[in-house]
Amino acid sequence: MNITDIIVKSLWVVVSLFGFINGLGYIYMGYMTNNRYWLLEGLVYELPWLLIIFLTLLAPNLVSLIYLGLFATALQLVSIVRSVWVDYKYIKFLHGNEKYLTA
Repeated sequence: MNITDIIVKSLWVVVSLFGFINGLGYIYMGYMTNNRYWLLEGLVYELPWLLIIFLTLLAPNLVSLIYLGLFATALQLVSIVRSVWVDYKYIKFLHGNEKYLTA
């Protein structure tokens, strides 16, 4: 496996750096690898941001939005660290199983 394959297979990690879409990288990887746990993890990371949007539109309560925003920010930090860790394990898996690099 060359460095280009590693970079291309790791581009999903960049999505976790951005708020509001940090769970989409996990959803993408869960879909591509048929791993429902990564799909679920992506939904968990995405859910607070969606709740912030809906609560802002429906019932703008400042205190609850602040707490939800802090929770979403904490989950974003967790998703950044976890995405780097998951990507390391994923690339290590691909390196041992070259047949998965054809896609």
